[in-house]
Amino acid sequence: MPNKITLWLFLTLALSLHMPFTFAANTQLNVHKLINHIDTYGNISLRNSDYETLPNGLVVKGNLDISNSAIKSLPKGLVVDRNLSLANTLITKIPAGTKIGGYLNAANTPIESYSRRVKVGGFINFAGSSLKKLPNGLRVYGDLSLIRTAIKELPDNLYVEGNLYLGMTVIKTLPENLQVNGNIFLGGVNLSVIPEDLKLGGYIFK
Repeated sequence: MPNKITLWLFLTLALSLHMPFTFAANTQLNVHKLINHIDTYGNISLRNSDYETLPNGLVVKGNLDISNSAIKSLPKGLVVDRNLSLANTLITKIPAGTKIGGYLNAANTPIESYSRRVKVGGFINFAGSSLKKLPNGLRVYGDLSLIRTAIKELPDNLYVEGNLYLGMTVIKTLPENLQVNGNIFLGGVNLSVIPEDLKLGGYIFK
C-alpha cells in the first residue's frame, strides 16, 4: 500500500508540473500547424482558438479571421489579401506596414491608436473599441465606424469613401477638410460645429 501511494503522489506531481508547459506549447502557432487551418480558397480561420501568436511575415491569400481568439498581437509584415477580422481579441496594436486588401474589423478590442502606415482596402470597423486617436490625413476606402469608441475628435483631412458612423461618442465638432462620400450617422451626437468646407456626398442623420 505505501508503494502505491508513493507512486500515485509521484505521478500527480509530475503531471501538475508538466501541464503548464504542454499548454504553452499548444498556444504557439507555427507554419506547420497553420496548414491545418487553411481552406482551398486561402482563407485562414482561427476564430475561438487558443493560439496566442501568429508567425512573423505571414501572408494570407484569402481572409484571416482571428476573432474571439486568444491571440494577443499581430506579427510584423502581415499581409492579408482579403479581409482581416480581429474583433473581440486582446490585440492592442496593428503594426505599421500591415497590408489588408479588403476590410478591417477591429470591433471590441483594446486598440487605442491607429497608424497611417496600415493599408486597408475596404471599410474599417472600430465599434466598441478603446480607440482614442486617428492619424491626420487618414483615407478609408469604405465605411468608417467609430460607434461607442473613446475618440474625442476626428483628424484633419479625413477621407471616407463610404459612410461615417459616430454614434455614442463624445465628438462635438467635425474637422477641417473632411470628405465623406456617403452619409454621416450621428447616432445622438450633438455637433456644435460643422465646417463650411465639409464635402459630403449624402446627408447628415441625427
